[in-house]
Amino acid sequence: MNNTLIFDSQLLPDGHLSCPKEFVHKKNLQFKVLVIFQEPEREATEQEIEQSAVRDMPEDFLSPEEVTYYMNLEDV
Repeated sequence: MNNTLIFDSQLLPDGHLSCPKEFVHKKNLQFKVLVIFQEPEREATEQEIEQSAVRDMPEDFLSPEEVTYYMNLEDV
């Protein structure tokens, strides 16, 4: 028989996970741990957005040679 119990835990200062007291001295228990990291949401910087766009659509941007060509044109 497979009995499953789900409970929230926390990391103790010594690096161990806390366990409900009713399971502390029981034998033959198996624990499966699911870790969820909650990162604070942050806004992407303008540079991160531009880099993402370049990676997602590299064919829509000028090559270094094209940039050099256009930068070296004289204003007419």
